[in-house]
Amino acid sequence: APLHDKIERRIEVSGFGEKEIEQFVREYYGESSSSVADALIARLNSTLHRIKAMCFIPLILLMTCYVNYVRGALPDTISALFQYIVCLTVKRHFEEKKGEEMEIDSLEDVLRLCPFMSRPAYKYPINTKHHSFSPHLIKLSKVALYGVLNNVIIFDQKLKLSEDDHLDLSKVEHFGLINCISYRSAFGGVTGSYHFLHRIVQEFLAACAVKQLPAEKQRKFWKERL
Repeated sequence: APLHDKIERRIEVSGFGEKEIEQFVREYYGESSSSVADALIARLNSTLHRIKAMCFIPLILLMTCYVNYVRGALPDTISALFQYIVCLTVKRHFEEKKGEEMEIDSLEDVLRLCPFMSRPAYKYPINTKHHSFSPHLIKLSKVALYGVLNNVIIFDQKLKLSEDDHLDLSKVEHFGLINCISYRSAFGGVTGSYHFLHRIVQEFLAACAVKQLPAEKQRKFWKERL
């Protein structure tokens, strides 16, 4: 049986408060970079209220500090922040695998580095005229959207999204945006379940999947759900 069928209890972990956010930022940068920590805290408190609201989630706060450290400043919007989080996560994962530094500063760079895969069939046609996602990311964002719409956070390796659309999540594991939980089946074989780094990362990628739809399909999508 899939791993999520064996879970007997779910718990909700409360996030950081105001003091914990400030303490985490100062400890992340240390005494040698205390001025950077002060500047980040001041900006979160003054102009980046929406990003700060996300920082009550420890993982998002960690990623926020990392983006600020690498870029020297935070972007102004949540969507831009998460684009950088995706890029930096992929960058770190690729560098660990290849053992060399790689230039990944945009989603276009992700497209350049990832092998091109055959495009699967989609219930909603994807607008490819201006999209910056490779088919790898389209696959992964589609999985994210499927999970959000069906309240799924743990996915089987072999995932059936529709009658003519089947995905093997091990094929997109190389992005570093999903984790694999391996376990041994009752028949002795080893298989795995997958989950995104965090629910909010899954939600961002799901939003990206909706954005890739043609305008008419986007309107139909939101009309059905709002």
